Amino acid sequence: MMAMSRRAAAAAVLLLAVATLNSATAAETVRAAVERANRAFVAAYAAHDSAKLALLYARDAAALPPGGDRANGREAIRKVWQGAMDAGVTNVTVRTIEVEARGDLAYEAGEYALDAPGKDGKLAHSAGKYIVVWKRSSGTWQLYRDIWNETPAH
Repeated sequence: MMAMSRRAAAAAVLLLAVATLNSATAAETVRAAVERANRAFVAAYAAHDSAKLALLYARDAAALPPGGDRANGREAIRKVWQGAMDAGVTNVTVRTIEVEARGDLAYEAGEYALDAPGKDGKLAHSAGKYIVVWKRSSGTWQLYRDIWNETPAH
């Protein structure tokens, strides 16, 4: 009887270790996919290709830009980013700080930086933070909800 409960305990510990290892591996896989998509986002922005950028979003995605209306769907999101491009926003960078995944949804928290024309027409540096909810569809991670805001200067 005692040997059976030791075997059961050992099996439970082994299953827990395998589950933890699989969870850590899955988290790293999701983070790598998010970072890959972020590189594609920055590249599409730098190329002024709002259509390619919009394809990184899920069909039913929404972007919630600061001071603007909610943009529902790829076409509305494309217009948000095209507007930023047309306004002269350049040198966009993003940095992932954390990623957590649960099934077909994940969230990313990060920081961004960019240069935008000020009231005097000269480029001014701006930095902020963002949260993206990612959605896996057909094995691909796509932006599903995207919200960002500027960090005030100190």
